Amino acid sequence: MSDEILNISDSVIAPTADIDETAVVLHSKIGERCWLAQGTMFCYSELGTMSYLSTRSKAFSSKIGKFSSISWNVSIGPANHDYKRVSSHAMLYATRFGMIENPEERFYNQYDGETVIGNDVWIGCNAVIMRGVHIGDGAVIGANAIITKDVAPFSIMGGVNHVIKKRFDDKIIDKLQEIEWWNSPLDIIKNNIDLISKQPTLESLKILQERLMG
Repeated sequence: MSDEILNISDSVIAPTADIDETAVVLHSKIGERCWLAQGTMFCYSELGTMSYLSTRSKAFSSKIGKFSSISWNVSIGPANHDYKRVSSHAMLYATRFGMIENPEERFYNQYDGETVIGNDVWIGCNAVIMRGVHIGDGAVIGANAIITKDVAPFSIMGGVNHVIKKRFDDKIIDKLQEIEWWNSPLDIIKNNIDLISKQPTLESLKILQERLMG
């Protein structure tokens, strides 16, 4: 298909992206070969090349990197409600409830703080990633996890902000972050899928780095 970028409903969507007809996309940017499955919501956010959201997952005011896998029923960057006011109800800032005519600027903070998901991140089903959190490259967030704090690259998380372990030892992690294979052109990644599909060693990553650099 053409590399031309299409502007659709105030969003910038790559022509190779696969957007289900039931998905809701508002004011967002969606990259090449991305996928938004049935019932997803993607609002005021950015989705990097080859990343996807599975059924009924939602992202608000978030930036998601390349090659990240978001399972079903995941919530990323949900709105905050200010519990310090008399009421925490959305009627204070949303006109749909008929209580205000124009939302005041001070009530826009329910979406303050961009949530950032790195590259090659895997988020399991029913996980919740709160507003303003940064998830490092290569991290794994387990099913039903609740993440309210930043997550280091290549960490495996579960429960409430619980670090289970690292995916690899520090030398392998450092090399992966140096290579940043996810930033290579798709055709080069495809030509080296044999190395990317294997468990990494320093030797294999050195070969991969040489190939990616051409």
